Amino acid sequence: MRAERVTAVRRPFAPVPDSARQHAVRMSDGVLLATDVYLPARGARWPVLVVRLPYDKAGDECFVPDIGAWFAERGYAVVAQDVRGKVRSDGPVDPFVAEVTDGYDTIDWVASQPWCDGSVGMFGDSYYGFTQWAAAASAHPALRAITPRAAAADLTHALYRQGVFMLEMGAYWAVETWVDEALYDYDGALDWSVRPLSDIAPRALDGRRPTGLDAWAHRRFSDTVRLPVRGDIPALHIGGYYDFLLRGQLSTWRQARTAGRATQHLMLGAVDHVATPLREPGEPAVDPTTSPALLRRMLDVYLGPLLPFFEHHLRGRGDYDVAPVRWQLARADDRWREDHQWPPTGSRPATWYLGGDPSHDDGALRLRSDTTARTATWTHDPHHPVPSRVHPYYTLLEPPDEHDLHIRPDVLTFTTEPLPRPLDLAGPVELRMKVSGSAASAHVIATVCDVLPDGRTQPVLDGAALAAAPWPARLRIDLGDTGYRLRQGHRLRLTLAASAFPRYALHPGTDGHFWTTTRTALAEQSVILGGPEGAQVTCHVLAEREQHP
Repeated sequence: MRAERVTAVRRPFAPVPDSARQHAVRMSDGVLLATDVYLPARGARWPVLVVRLPYDKAGDECFVPDIGAWFAERGYAVVAQDVRGKVRSDGPVDPFVAEVTDGYDTIDWVASQPWCDGSVGMFGDSYYGFTQWAAAASAHPALRAITPRAAAADLTHALYRQGVFMLEMGAYWAVETWVDEALYDYDGALDWSVRPLSDIAPRALDGRRPTGLDAWAHRRFSDTVRLPVRGDIPALHIGGYYDFLLRGQLSTWRQARTAGRATQHLMLGAVDHVATPLREPGEPAVDPTTSPALLRRMLDVYLGPLLPFFEHHLRGRGDYDVAPVRWQLARADDRWREDHQWPPTGSRPATWYLGGDPSHDDGALRLRSDTTARTATWTHDPHHPVPSRVHPYYTLLEPPDEHDLHIRPDVLTFTTEPLPRPLDLAGPVELRMKVSGSAASAHVIATVCDVLPDGRTQPVLDGAALAAAPWPARLRIDLGDTGYRLRQGHRLRLTLAASAFPRYALHPGTDGHFWTTTRTALAEQSVILGGPEGAQVTCHVLAEREQHP
């Protein structure tokens, strides 16, 4: 796992395009935030769309100048701002802390401009979806609608799964974004063999420690990471089944639905955090930056759903006659299904029981539990963890085949017989089990996979949880939500392991803290199979009559 020693490289700031008017907008405490304004070619006053992000408002990573031009062509002004402390904006680098007040002050400045017609909306993904919820929490009256994509109002969902730190995502994000005002390229710079784990980021940054990372690893979060969710601002929540933030996004959507009476629309698609779509095995990914035509097509797909939402809520044009929930069934077709709820109508829980003998590659998922209880055991070796192959952001750019991981002795596999007909998963998946360990605590990593007839194995969902003595301990692992068709002849598989490194932080096998300890030990873990307390996985499945409308 040792990478060649490379230092993370500071990126140059992208040049602000000539089409943008540059401003330094003063916040209430005097700090100036760099702000670009894109105005339509015709007219004098327009509704305004605001985006506040830490990733360089002029850079090509987030396509903001192209998005500004796209909306300007359709009669919207766009305001793009580097958040406090980042790129060209003043102030300290301190994620989350000032986003509510800075959101209010920015919208207040926008609403006072002669080119603003008084209506303000917001758009953006991930952290710049979080800044939308922060602006909503500020309660500025000019903010009329938001469209958070791949985002949640509580960003602890991005960093933890039921007590297990999402190491790779947290470390990459901290090194890339939260060192100083710049952004850093980290490819090849993170050496996952470094111990303690707390030294991985400093090793790539010549000794510097990113803001926040050590606190996150110790589960120390300020209140500003968890925003209050308002339900009186219309919101279009856009998420993906392969996005690490989907759990938080669904929680935010549900809170908003109960917090107020404004419309809260949900779109769930077969995409990852950066909107890469799921493809058929072997189908190459499309890079939209390789031609103007591909970029234009990408922007139309990416921004198209936002336009009618803004037209209605900012301009008052027509009815937004769209179902409250739209969702895709991956591997079935590309169409959008409509519903009034999630999980969708017709989806029902179905339970499979873990059984057989996984130590001899004979673990099974069955619709009936084995009558006799037994224990399946595996050994966790922190020096030889089960590797993870899924990129934390670009999950679908190069989808992995994990069949070779499943023959490791420290991975238990449980698989159905080949399916006689398609099986449509539509909703949440959870695993209930009783586990034991030789250490005071343990990590349990569970993965739901699609096993193709030729043996290739593709992960669909995963979850992780921290289990702790007294043993045996009851454990419920949330594996997330999906809309996914397992085709005829395929098999459903569930795997159990104690690691998926570096996606999840490594349990040391001792009572030391994973972040700071260098002492490790082999640890035995076990799960009860069969009998009244046997492990079981429950999926939401579409009734057969609902599968083929």
